[in-house]
Amino acid sequence: MDKVTEVRYLTDDRDFKDRNELVITLGGNGDWYLAVVPEGQGTIGRGVRICTSGGASSSVPGLAVAIANAFRALVKANGDEK
Repeated sequence: MDKVTEVRYLTDDRDFKDRNELVITLGGNGDWYLAVVPEGQGTIGRGVRICTSGGASSSVPGLAVAIANAFRALVKANGDEK
């Protein structure tokens, strides 16, 4: 199995016609990217970068760690663990 680099969480509002997904992506640079997109759509131009050195890691200590923990929780819930 390849290393997981993206996870998605579909809204709990399963009865909504137009549903959104939370998408967390681990970039090749080690930074995190978060987006909320309509179900099944791509994230280009819709994401927020969470830097792991400088940026958010300095101005919002703990945010990158929280995102990493959310990513791992979704990987585990989806059964994608190695």
